Amino acid sequence: MRLNRGGLRPIHGNAGGATGVLPHVLDWLDHLVQQRPMLLFVLCLLLCLVVGLLAGAVAARRRAGRGAATSRSLGKRGHARALELLREYGFEVLELEVTAPGMVQVDSRLEEYIVRADALVRRKGRTYVAEFKGGADASSIQNRATRRQLLEYSCVFGTDGILLVDAHAGRIHYVRFVSAAQPDTYARDRLPV
Repeated sequence: MRLNRGGLRPIHGNAGGATGVLPHVLDWLDHLVQQRPMLLFVLCLLLCLVVGLLAGAVAARRRAGRGAATSRSLGKRGHARALELLREYGFEVLELEVTAPGMVQVDSRLEEYIVRADALVRRKGRTYVAEFKGGADASSIQNRATRRQLLEYSCVFGTDGILLVDAHAGRIHYVRFVSAAQPDTYARDRLPV
């Protein structure tokens, strides 16, 4: 071996009998250092970028997993508290995770879908669909997603009403949608049972 520009390198053959890809990779890297330092810089930058993106994705996945686990834990506690509230107010829980088929007409064809609600409950001979919410924001009728969900329930489930069970505040709300075109259908009672 003799000293070449940039380091030790065999004059011919391989270095001390080394075989495989490594000697070729080392030669290629030596060539990059000597002949194309800017290309080597760009390749190192790209490698760092890829490693950083992968590390960020792993960290995000871990954070999301912890967040989902916390949410499930809060959801379980909220679910248990909602059932407790219903029983305190005299509701009999008929079924949990109740489903019903919904139908929508799109142009000239009917499409069917399945809707799932948290519970079907009864009190004083009337049946209600109950939706459990554990957070302050989600349990508000001002929350667009909650409002649309309850509106869908009112269209699909053939019950006497919809209950929004706010486990966070410890309240049960009777929800009834009133047509803006017919506001005289508004009932002033809170829970008609």
